[in-house]
Amino acid sequence: MRVDVMPVLPAELLDPAWGFYRDAFSELAILAVNRHVLHQVEFDELMADPRADKYVARDAAGDVVGLAAMTTELSAVSLISPDYFAHHWPELYAQRRIFYVLFVGAARGSRGAGVFVELLRTLYQPIGAVDGKVFVDICTYNEDRHQLPRLIGVILSRVAGKAVPTRMDAQSFWLYEFP
Repeated sequence: MRVDVMPVLPAELLDPAWGFYRDAFSELAILAVNRHVLHQVEFDELMADPRADKYVARDAAGDVVGLAAMTTELSAVSLISPDYFAHHWPELYAQRRIFYVLFVGAARGSRGAGVFVELLRTLYQPIGAVDGKVFVDICTYNEDRHQLPRLIGVILSRVAGKAVPTRMDAQSFWLYEFP
């Protein structure tokens, strides 16, 4: 398995990458209130946007077995507030040392063995190179069911020596019924 980092996904990888992304993340469409799954048009736009690096893991046969996207251009992500980061970490923000991971996905089962770890290792390289900070948006389902914040912390601690997770914010959705 190898991980390639590219600013724009080549045309020949677009369909296989979309198929992988759709299969990897489609369940979140019914498990999370907030939309965590890109529509194909949005996915295609992101894959063509050089402001976010794409991390593509492929197996020996060349099949996509992992995919991630990360940016320091926080204004490129419509649902986060660059002002928040500029206020809390003005120096890091000005120096573009705050990284946002849009998503990370690895194939399930034996096809994905080691892929998630390798993607995180590769994602960490530019962060570590500039002594940056990274943040991710994790839905409650992935936090509760897969303990993703803890898992990411363990992997990044192995990669970086130490990784200290901090919950930055949380959003809750409330339903009011009228019996």
